[in-house]
Amino acid sequence: MAQPTGLVALLQVDHELAERLSAATLAAAEPMALAPTEWLDVGVWHPRAPTDEERAAHLGLLVLEGFVARRVRVLERPATELLGPGDLLLPWEPDRTEPFASGARWEVLDETLVAVLDRRFTGLIARWPEITVALLGRAVSRSRSFALSLAITQLVGADLRLLALLWHVGERWGTREEDGIVLPVRLTHELLGSLVSAQRPTVTRALGRLFDDGRVSRRDDGLLVVHGEPPAELRPVRAGSAMRAARDAAGA
Repeated sequence: MAQPTGLVALLQVDHELAERLSAATLAAAEPMALAPTEWLDVGVWHPRAPTDEERAAHLGLLVLEGFVARRVRVLERPATELLGPGDLLLPWEPDRTEPFASGARWEVLDETLVAVLDRRFTGLIARWPEITVALLGRAVSRSRSFALSLAITQLVGADLRLLALLWHVGERWGTREEDGIVLPVRLTHELLGSLVSAQRPTVTRALGRLFDDGRVSRRDDGLLVVHGEPPAELRPVRAGSAMRAARDAAGA
């Protein structure tokens, strides 16, 4: 369920977006770039499509806080896209997956705040095309991030895929602390499996090995932390684990 919460000065809360603009544009546009916001409750999400008239000038939903998963299943194989702060969504756009049925669905993982970039908003910022271009850049960044996530699923060995995925999430949204990067969202073993193309038991075993190696830990609040450096080579995470990696890959 989506709950309207009022207006937000978008360029005051999205600092990366503001940094893309010139000082003159930012000064003029900041008080005008006001967008309505909505909180999305945790659970399955059924986005409400705008009317045809509204949709023609609707830029979509910009995630300000929280995390959402878009789950797709093709020929009984699941895949998931993790979306968080800074991502631009057009959830009402139809899927183009012919000749396959995708069975796509949305799931809100944490309470999520989105800015609704509706027709009124696009009218307010129309005099500053730089803002629209910057938002288009967000859509491009999302597609590139998803391409990297797909590349990660092609790595050999569940340990390596999982570690690479955790670093990817950590670098995008995590908080760097003295001993590692804290991931800002709780990721279940089932969700991790869908993100790295592995079965849940395989993820549980792989995560246990990463815990044992000190590459990943779990805080008392349930959040994961990655330690050391991200993997830099296409090789099994632990020396002498080629046979185990091949076995896990076969069972993934």
